[in-house]
Amino acid sequence: MSSPDATSPAHVLWLGFPAYGHLKATLGMVEELIRRGHRVTYVVADRLADAVAATGARVVPYASHFPASITSDEDATTMLHAFVQESFAPLEAALEAAAADPPALVVHDALASDTALAVSRRHGVPTVRTYAGFGANAQVRQNGTEADPAHTPADPDDPRLGELTRLLTARVRAAGVAELFADAPPGGVEAAVNISFVVREFQIRPEAFGDDYLFAGPCLRAADFTGDWSPPPGTAPLLLVSLGTSVNRRPDFFRRCADSFAGTAWHVVMTLGGGVDPAALGPLPPNVEAHPWIPHLKVLRHATAFVCQGGTGSLMEAFHQGVPVVVVPHQQDQRATAQQVVDLGLGRAVAPAELDGGTLRREVETLTADTATRDRVRELSRHLRAAPGATAVADRLEAVMAGA
Repeated sequence: MSSPDATSPAHVLWLGFPAYGHLKATLGMVEELIRRGHRVTYVVADRLADAVAATGARVVPYASHFPASITSDEDATTMLHAFVQESFAPLEAALEAAAADPPALVVHDALASDTALAVSRRHGVPTVRTYAGFGANAQVRQNGTEADPAHTPADPDDPRLGELTRLLTARVRAAGVAELFADAPPGGVEAAVNISFVVREFQIRPEAFGDDYLFAGPCLRAADFTGDWSPPPGTAPLLLVSLGTSVNRRPDFFRRCADSFAGTAWHVVMTLGGGVDPAALGPLPPNVEAHPWIPHLKVLRHATAFVCQGGTGSLMEAFHQGVPVVVVPHQQDQRATAQQVVDLGLGRAVAPAELDGGTLRREVETLTADTATRDRVRELSRHLRAAPGATAVADRLEAVMAGA
């Protein structure tokens, strides 16, 4: 198909992944494209459809079976099975949407590469790949697994993977796109541009990435800074505690955090992420409050420290506000980000198995007394506030559509 002019309205098909951390930064990008007059069709898991609809994009929901919340640290083979299955989950919905309104560009999450390959090849259009966390290439593996030497890779001989291959082969044949996968390269079709939601200064081995990568940062929107929460009166140091949206079904963790700071000078705000009913925690100390969710930026502007799981979105928001972190990683990718936090001197890390009241409180208090760490966090905050953001992303997408 012919390439549109960089400024002419065009249709972009966007393929998401059903995790809020993968979705959040894209909302500002989509809004910027729509503001410029482009049309965006966003193919997204049905449980996240409302969040996307607020941008003004046309929403095409699909049924996702990827777990909304992970209750345990699943082995690599189980997670690979879930990721590959999800990469094909939007296939039929995306093909139908593209057939009804052919796109000029396909933008896709790195974990939705298979569906992106089918749509882009069928319509002969380029793709742009997004990374919710670290960028990846031949030198740096996805999710930064080289930062987690203890990581055990998936077992390619596991019978579950063989059965999944048979099912997906039948599926692409039924969809009439089997020939599009015949010579597919590993990882899907090559992207014209790769967009990462971190800044280059936080990226693992940033020197390994060239101009085909745009480290856009978290692409924060004005809406991300709103909310009804206000800090309590007084000048007590404030600690935010969260496990994000994917590993938050751990009432024992939140209870332990509450008990760790009971009777101290700290005021503790815990966001439970929907995985834990506040009532399940029992009576809380007077200096601790728990909420299903509060926009973190509203709290972080007042916070002295942040205890979190190490999700990239959580970290970027904390560092944007100049807040150092104690990372308690629960998954392999979070162990990679935790290691990067430690390596860059931006905070500390505690393994969940080592977490007790004394350890957590000691790590937080040591962190907040460390002026060198605060200086490094402030420097990264300056980079985040100057990050390319959604405007630069839209510029690059327009350039790709124009054939540049």
